[in-house]
Amino acid sequence: MNGRRLRYLITGGAGFIGSHLAEQLADSGCGVTVLDKRIPEAEPDPRVDWLEGDILDESLVGRLVERHDGVFHLAALLGVRRTMAEPAAMVENNLLGTLHVLRAARREGKKVVFASTSEAYGKAEPPFREDMDLLFGPTQKLRWSYAIGKTLEEVLCLGYARKGLPVTVIRYFNVYGPRQKTGAYGGVVAKFILAALRGDDITVYGDGSQTRCFTYVRDAAEGTISAMKREADGQVVNIGSRTEISIRELAEAVKRLTGSSSPIVTVPYGEVFPPGFEEVPRRVPDMAKAESLLGFRPRIPLEAGLGETIAWFRERPRRGSGRL
Repeated sequence: MNGRRLRYLITGGAGFIGSHLAEQLADSGCGVTVLDKRIPEAEPDPRVDWLEGDILDESLVGRLVERHDGVFHLAALLGVRRTMAEPAAMVENNLLGTLHVLRAARREGKKVVFASTSEAYGKAEPPFREDMDLLFGPTQKLRWSYAIGKTLEEVLCLGYARKGLPVTVIRYFNVYGPRQKTGAYGGVVAKFILAALRGDDITVYGDGSQTRCFTYVRDAAEGTISAMKREADGQVVNIGSRTEISIRELAEAVKRLTGSSSPIVTVPYGEVFPPGFEEVPRRVPDMAKAESLLGFRPRIPLEAGLGETIAWFRERPRRGSGRL
């Protein structure tokens, strides 16, 4: 690029992972524009250009892609619970928005990194390798609508790769950290921490034996940036960690690290999710491809990441983000 500063567009960049990605790109000297439906009011990073808008606005997306060197496409309706309630809206919104990004990027010859999810592996047997068969439940069980929808977007990305578009698909595994949402569609780490700090019950769904591999958000952002490499064009790559922990053990770790007296309680899935929900008992990534292709290895151990996340949530009232 003849020594000029690279500029990147992040769709959905005001969200949890996107805001960390924007921060790390700005730290590295890149120009960053965030396109999001809602821009945070509380002191957004002044090094970033914040633009309120929707990826469903094809003309807007086209103009922005033209002005940037690459696109990190994170904007999406997220979460299993949400998509069980609104499966049609999820598929329509996400697929059309991704189509707008891909069409504009192909027209302008710009690289795209598409954010997918470990949900794409469905009920397959771990460890999850990028070239393995995927296994979903029946379409009548709307629990699988999110996984199927994101998989369809992956197919769209790889189809455009066959047409010459430089694009990489990354599959995130249970990203957590500061700024993670805590509401109905928030992540389990954030929910556990908030409950522990408030002295509320730490609620574990099922018996807590289900396991996950949690990825600290700064590591996830670094892996995302590394996927912009042209060596990763046309590839699907896991972004995660190998540290497997049960949800019960996670709850116990959060309780210990917060010094909380909150009880850990279990709640059957049927009391929380609509009929048709299925749990995935283990979700473990194979990280060999990320290491060899991207040079990506997560650096933040779970306990250290939990400590940093807990510290951030303790500071929330002083940050003007509302009461605990």
